[in-house]
Parts: sequence; structure tokens; C-alpha cells
Amino acid sequence: MEKVSKYLDLAHEITAMWNVESTVVVPIVVSVNGLLAKSFDQHLKKLSLGCWIKGRIQKAVVLETARIVRRFPTPEP
Repeated sequence: MEKVSKYLDLAHEITAMWNVESTVVVPIVVSVNGLLAKSFDQHLKKLSLGCWIKGRIQKAVVLETARIVRRFPTPEP
């Protein structure tokens, strides 16, 4: 719940900006190696997103992690 509370100010700002009655903070947590939180599918349903996006999110995270790792040279033995 602590992580969700960090975004409440943003949720209030979006509510005012888009002139809607309310907003909901939906946490999407993906580790650097593409592992998903157990609650990931529930959160996708709240966003009305199909499960097809799960693979795309994992792929994007793994590719970005690889890009970051490649930027750092490995030490010579």
C-alpha cells in the first residue's frame, strides 16, 4: 500500500486535469529480469488490457535491462 500512496498526488492531479470523478492507482510491477508480481493479471483486468500485453511488457523490460548492462564494459581478467 505504501507504493500506491506515493502516487496519490499524481492521481489527484490527473483527476483535475482530465475533469473526471475519480482515478485509481494500479501498480504494475516487473523485475529487471521480467518476473511479474502475482497480482499482475488482476491489475491488467482493472485496466481492461488483455493478457497479450504481458509478453510485450516482459520483452521490453528484458531488452532495456540488456541495453543498460551492455553500456558498462566488463573488467579484463
